[in-house]
Amino acid sequence: MPENKKIKVKRVLPAVVLAASFYYYSFLFTAGIIVGYIVCKLFYKKFVENGKVDLVFIDLGKWKIHVHHWIMAVLFLALVWIIDWFYLPSFFAGAVFGIMAHDIYDFNDWYKIVLKNDDYKKVTA
Repeated sequence: MPENKKIKVKRVLPAVVLAASFYYYSFLFTAGIIVGYIVCKLFYKKFVENGKVDLVFIDLGKWKIHVHHWIMAVLFLALVWIIDWFYLPSFFAGAVFGIMAHDIYDFNDWYKIVLKNDDYKKVTA
C-alpha cells in the first residue's frame, strides 16, 4: 500500500469507528473509547517512554513473548465477562477498547508477539 494511502486510512479510520460505535452501540461506549485511548496515550508518554515502566515480556529461553497492552486488555475483558456473565458497563467496555486501539493504531509492531532474543534486544534498545 502506498504511503499516502496509509496516511489517509489512518486519518479516516478512527472517525468511522467512533461514528459507528456511537450510532450502533451508545454514547457511553464511544466516550469510553476516547477516554481510554487518551489516558493510555498519556500513560505511555509519561511512564513507558521515560523508562519508569518496562514493556512486558515473558522469557522462553531463545524466545520472548511480548504481552502487548491490547493482549492484556482482551484478557481483562474476557475475565470480566466470565465473572460478570455478559453484563459490562458501556463506558468501561469502551475504555478497554480505547486501550486496545492505542496499541493497534499507534504502533507498527502490534502483531509481533513471539520474538527471538535478537529481535527482543532491538525492541527494548
